[in-house]
This record gives sequence, structure tokens and C-alpha cells, in this order.
Amino acid sequence: MTDGNTQAIAKYLDEREDWDALQEVTAELEQAEARIEELEAKLAKALAGLKQCKEEIDDYIRQEYPQDHSLHERYRMRDFSANPARTTLAELKGKE
Repeated sequence: MTDGNTQAIAKYLDEREDWDALQEVTAELEQAEARIEELEAKLAKALAGLKQCKEEIDDYIRQEYPQDHSLHERYRMRDFSANPARTTLAELKGKE
């Protein structure tokens, strides 16, 4: 049979283990959040670079081909629609 002090100590130790586990999970969560922020920043930078590539290709196509065709038709004339920058940007935006 255990006395009241033993039960109180056992309860304290259980609570302490729970607290320690919570602290570990909290630290892991904070690390994961920091990593997510880092990845989001890299993704934003990649998207900006791809957007710039797309705009440069669009400008090139506008200059290279007559103005009596729409930009889409000019892309078909040069098959730039399959350009990796354009397709990657579309995929990242969820458009195919």
C-alpha cells in the first residue's frame, strides 16, 4: 500500500514527463515552422525568377513576330508554350 507522499511524487513525476514531452514537441514545431518559412521564401524567389523569365520570353515573342497575331498564336508559331519557365510557373500556380 502506498502512502499519500508516494502518490503525490508519482503524480508530480508523471506531470513532469508530460511537460518535458510537450517542450520537445513545441521545440520541434518551432523548427518546422522556421523551415516552412525558409522554404516559402525560396519558393517566392523561384516564382519571381520564373515570372521574370516568362516576361522576357513574352517580350521576345512580341518583338520577333508580327503584331497582327495574338501572343498565344505567336507562341504557337515558335512553340515557346512548352518553355520550361512557362510550364514550371504554371504548375506552381496550379494551372496546366
